[in-house]
Amino acid sequence: FVLEVASISTRRIDYTDKRVDYESFGIPEYWRFDPTGGDYYDAALAGDRLVDGKYAPIEIEWLDDDRCRGYSEELGLYICWEYGQLRWYDPETGTYLMTHEDERAGREQEAALREQAEARAAEEAVRREQAETRAAEEAAGREQAEAELRRLRERLDAPDDSD
Repeated sequence: FVLEVASISTRRIDYTDKRVDYESFGIPEYWRFDPTGGDYYDAALAGDRLVDGKYAPIEIEWLDDDRCRGYSEELGLYICWEYGQLRWYDPETGTYLMTHEDERAGREQEAALREQAEARAAEEAVRREQAETRAAEEAAGREQAEAELRRLRERLDAPDDSD
């Protein structure tokens, strides 16, 4: 499997010399992707499959004006040209493979969620500490009140020396 991404400097040899070389090397599939939509190559997306030692075009399906795809038997994936971007679609899962941008956004979202969770945990720790402090203060207050109550009872129970 070979995928060429169009550039102004290699566009001519991608369709000529490289195609002949890949065919002679027995590369089963040779794909060309042009992010410009056809300014460098004659098509946004094109692929060839080796059949009896010669390349035959792979059918490209246009989904709308901005999206097309072809099926790679070698990869078991659709190679997609979508809005000038290269995408890979897995028909088995019915999902696209993640792009670098998707992965980065996912990592950034995970980091943000982790930061939020850590902030909530820190807030909860502060609230827990405050509750423990209040509980300790209340316990100390109860102990003082109980001690004062014991002292007052002892005074009431003590014989009166004033008689």
